[in-house]
Amino acid sequence: MRCVVTGMVNEMGWRRAERRESLGTLVRRRRNSVGLTQRELADRAGVSVGAVRDLEQGRIASPHRGSLERLTRALGLNGQGQAELSEAVQWELGDPSGLRAGITGERRAPAEGLALRVLGPFGCWRRGRPVAMGPARQRVVLAFLAVHANAVVHRDSIIDALWSSHPPDTAVAIVQSHVSRLRQALEPVRRPCARDGILSSSGTSYRLEVGPYQLDLLAFKQLIGMARRARSSGDAEGSCTWYRRALSLWLDDPLADMNLLRGHPVVIGLGRSRAAVIAEYAEIASGLGQYALLLPELHALAEREPLNEKAHAQLMIALAGSGQQAAALLVYADLRRRLDDQLGVRPGPELSAAHLRVLRQDVPVASSPAVLAG
Repeated sequence: MRCVVTGMVNEMGWRRAERRESLGTLVRRRRNSVGLTQRELADRAGVSVGAVRDLEQGRIASPHRGSLERLTRALGLNGQGQAELSEAVQWELGDPSGLRAGITGERRAPAEGLALRVLGPFGCWRRGRPVAMGPARQRVVLAFLAVHANAVVHRDSIIDALWSSHPPDTAVAIVQSHVSRLRQALEPVRRPCARDGILSSSGTSYRLEVGPYQLDLLAFKQLIGMARRARSSGDAEGSCTWYRRALSLWLDDPLADMNLLRGHPVVIGLGRSRAAVIAEYAEIASGLGQYALLLPELHALAEREPLNEKAHAQLMIALAGSGQQAAALLVYADLRRRLDDQLGVRPGPELSAAHLRVLRQDVPVASSPAVLAG
């Protein structure tokens, strides 16, 4: 399952780029989860290793459905895992409505067909076409409102985001101009004097009103809510499915191409939320022995946060549960050295406990790590 905006981009160049990224990423993640090389996957699927490489690296514009079906079987996908790949293919073939309804329960078309992405490079589309968002600071205004979706944002907060210190005397006028132009870009048929709509104003504040079918961040939050409710009701497998779907919406760091917002508290907060969700998912998936499915997310998190002891502890358990005890011990040794060199501290209790479990071989190895049930 991919970001809600992916299937809405219909210009050929954009659509093909999004198609390659979504399917290629999904295939690569699944292949890594089951421990196959590109050549081994190609041999199993009866395709060339070049085809697998090109698909994963985004060089195939229109993968053949028969090849995708063979890859599905070769990856050992069944049940929910096969359904997720099928959903991804539906998006690529331009039929996203069923997936959107599955995410949000919302079956009506979104207002003006608006779609926004903040869980990765910033993107905005209307009725499938990229919206011309204007110069860099004007893009930042829209991105900043998107990460505060459906909340009232004071103009001063926007000015602080645009100019962290020493804003120009014309800052208020500049923000007002940016907002005016963004309104026209988002809703071309909107009356100029109207104060309601997708981007509304009230005094010195602004509000971007969107739903989870329009913004990947809101879809992510809704899916996490589903995961937590499933977990609290005792449905661990269902919870893991929702967690995986939520995490699959992330294409990169939040607003990865927005230099002006890099380091802003709201962007840092999004990254921390992602890390917390991965930790939740790892805890419940480990209990089910789904270690192989965890590894891509935990490897990526450990790389992003090289001093995060909790993430490394969970990575060690997942590696050991996948039968990779030596790799788990290497993770511990590397982190222990970094903690000493950079912080002058020893591993904390959670990391030490994970190390002891690995040493004692106290982590049950999954019996069939190559079969993806979800």
